[in-house]
Amino acid sequence: MDAPVQYGPHFCGFTLYFSNEQLLPFDRLRKTCRDLFGQPLSLGTLTQTNARAYEALAPVEAAIIRGLIAAPVLHADESGLRVAKSLHWIHVASTAFLTFFGVHGNRGAEAMDALGVLPFFRCWLIHDHWKAYYKFEALHALCNQHLLRELKFLFEQCGELWAGELSRFLLDWKDDPRTKDGLDEEVFKKARRHYKAIIRKGRADHPRRQPGQGRSKQDKATNLLDRLDDYDLCVLAFLVDPNVPFTNNQGEQDIRMIKVKQKISGCFRTLDGAQCFARIRSYLSTCRKQGLNLWDACFQAAIGQPFLPTLPQSDQTT
Repeated sequence: MDAPVQYGPHFCGFTLYFSNEQLLPFDRLRKTCRDLFGQPLSLGTLTQTNARAYEALAPVEAAIIRGLIAAPVLHADESGLRVAKSLHWIHVASTAFLTFFGVHGNRGAEAMDALGVLPFFRCWLIHDHWKAYYKFEALHALCNQHLLRELKFLFEQCGELWAGELSRFLLDWKDDPRTKDGLDEEVFKKARRHYKAIIRKGRADHPRRQPGQGRSKQDKATNLLDRLDDYDLCVLAFLVDPNVPFTNNQGEQDIRMIKVKQKISGCFRTLDGAQCFARIRSYLSTCRKQGLNLWDACFQAAIGQPFLPTLPQSDQTT
């Protein structure tokens, strides 16, 4: 002991756990430490503890990225994040076994390039049709839950009958037992013809804009029909490969708790602090997915010996 009060690794693991997993803001964590231990936590101690964990987790993050690049299916999503009073973006790439978070000032391809996962991924990429994803040489599949919400609005609020029919088409195929093994070519072609026939019904009232018609704003139905028409194979990817999920729920669930952190604690004061939280959170999310005790995981990070993730031979997402 070289000071009147010395914080040991269990205490540091405690602060890592409650600040990064339970998302306690600093003031509440400070009061918790005072109530439990009779010693209030200083901001400097918490910052230093997180910074040391950030450094110790560098090889863990590298292993997670390697595992994600090799996965047969990868979920990607992004969401706005306030950092130093300006808008940044939190990006997630994840599977059922691994999670990577990265913070960047950009939402698009520049950020995705810098974070180092998607430029090297070549298998099924599940996303919500943000155009920047199409830059990457992956097999693209769209989140059909997003499409169902748009179709429900058009059917219930706008009286678009084709939208209701397409919703039933997607839900029927989602529950069809034949999709568990992937459809054979003949059955898939039949399903795709049915899909295209429904699109044509919508086109009767919402034709595609022709060259020379200007750039006036299109209605929601026409915009959606353009997307459904142009990216039909991305919509129907779940019929081709049984590994492709119907939705992007995995990515959305992984990023949701980051939004909860922001609601509880407000914005991050610095970019370094946001990046530190993202790496620690990547580690904790991965540990939870792999069945590891998070209290133990935080202690190991505090002593500089974090758990390395297991990289499954077949990292499949459900």
